[in-house]
Amino acid sequence: MRSVLILTLALAAVAVLPDAASACAVCFSASDENRQAFLISTAFLSVFPLGMVGGAGLWLRRRVRERDAKYDVSDTPPS
Repeated sequence: MRSVLILTLALAAVAVLPDAASACAVCFSASDENRQAFLISTAFLSVFPLGMVGGAGLWLRRRVRERDAKYDVSDTPPS
């Protein structure tokens, strides 16, 4: 019975105080400067991992080409 009361009070608090649940002050601000900062950081955090994966792919490609140039793989007999 006590856990039901606690759950009911917690749900009532969430329903009555939705602004307290806002996790990010920038996301819910009406200021244009804050909104622009939010959009820029969102774009950066979206593009950065893609850039890291692309950079790793380019690095790997370059290493494979260097290895192929060093050890002429075209001369190996087929098995």
